Parts: sequence; structure tokens; C-alpha cells
Amino acid sequence: MNQFLNRPEIQSAVIPFIVGLLVYIALRKPITNSWIWAIFAAFLISVGLINGLTITPLTGTRKIILLVLASFIVAGLIQHWIASIQMRRAVISALAIFALLWVFWKVILRMDASAMAQFLAGSVMFVLWLLWAFEKIDKDEARLHSAGFSLLLGTGLSATAGASALLGQLALSLSAASGGVLLGWVLLGKFVDTKTNSALPYALSAALLGLAAVIFARMPWYALIPLAFIPFATGFVPKVSDTRFTNALVSSLPGLCIASATAFWVWQMGSSSSGY
Repeated sequence: MNQFLNRPEIQSAVIPFIVGLLVYIALRKPITNSWIWAIFAAFLISVGLINGLTITPLTGTRKIILLVLASFIVAGLIQHWIASIQMRRAVISALAIFALLWVFWKVILRMDASAMAQFLAGSVMFVLWLLWAFEKIDKDEARLHSAGFSLLLGTGLSATAGASALLGQLALSLSAASGGVLLGWVLLGKFVDTKTNSALPYALSAALLGLAAVIFARMPWYALIPLAFIPFATGFVPKVSDTRFTNALVSSLPGLCIASATAFWVWQMGSSSSGY
């Protein structure tokens, strides 16, 4: 059994997909935004298998894990803490920027003034763009989870191609969990037109893992540009029918095309990529 659970494809694909699907189905009626807690549970289990649940020493990767888990908790509870939508947006944006600084501040301090300014401007713009793009589609679960699934898939494959297996596995486990939730929605979900405050988990996890792959591995920074357009492109997909399966399939196509093309591009560049 241990040998089976130690296989990367089981840890970062099969188990998070199954857990995400089952938890979503179990919680979809009694709990609002059950998908948030489904992906949280799936990612927590995957992290335990991939990296262990210890947090010491507090490395950059472990900071990212803690922040990703925290982002799901914030997304699930912030509507109960803050009533104003505008205030929620401001708080979420501030938390996302703080998360970037907490993870990468040691790297930032080693940069010269020009590189520091470029990194800070680029990383902040990247995460704020993702927050904005996901907020535009978070009323539609088909688009939301299709974009999240594709973005994290592209981030995971690109990180792996950029020589960071650990970061790749973490991103792929989130992608698989999102895929399980999307399947659960196709099977049992409903078309809902309500604000879910769901921008933070997908945007922050993709931003942190993508930037970490650039800084700590050999993923080129410009690979983040096409990945950043996945939720934006998904937002242009029309609602083609009242069939959940068709909408989920069509919504996934733009993101999957961009994700696979970007990952292939990074893989083709190979060891010639130098990161940031």
C-alpha cells in the first residue's frame, strides 16, 4: 500500500480527484460553497502524501502550502465576516499581496533596485489580474472550475517541465481536486447565479506556485503570461445549452489549449530556461 501511495500520479492526481469529488457530493446540500471545502480537503490530503504535514523548517514551499490552505478558509468564511462586497475585494487583494511578500521577501531583498521593482510590479500585477479575471466568472461554476482546473494544470505541468517536481505536484493536485469538483457539479450541481467570493483560492495558488517555479526552478517568467489569460479567455465562452456536461466541456477547451501549449513550450525550452 505504501508503495502505491508513494507514486506521484496517485498523490497528485488520483487521490485529490477522488477526494474532491466525494467531499463535494457529500457537502453540496448542507454547506454553502461546498467546492471550497472539497478542494481544501483534497489538497490537505495530497500535501500529507507529497510533502508531509510538518511545517518546520518553514521553507518557501511550506509557506505556499499554508497560504493556499488559508485562502480556502478565507474564501469560505469572509462573507460571514465582511458584508460589503467592495470591502471584501480590498481585503482579499491586500491579503494576496501580503502573501506574495511573505513567501518571496528573502529573494526580493537579494535583488538590486531595478530587479526588485520589476519583480514587485510584475508579481503584484499578476495576482491582481488573476483575482479580477476569476471574479468575473465566479458566478458560473462551469467557467470557474474549468478555468481553475486548466490554470493549475498548466502551472503544474510547466513547473514540472521547468525542473520543479514538488511545485508541479502541488499545482497538479489542486488541478485534480478542481477537476473532481467540476465532475461533481456536472453530475449533481445546479446553475447558480450568486456571488461566491471564490477568486482568492484559484488566483493565489496559481500565482504563488507559478512565481515560485520561476524563482526557485527554471520556468521562464513569460510562461506566466499565457497562463494568466486562461480565466479571462474562459470568461468569453458562451453558455451553449442547459446541459451541465456540455457547458463544462466547452468552458474547459480554451484553458486546456492554453495550458497544454504553454507546458509544451516550457518543456521544449528545456534546461535553456533560466527563470527570473
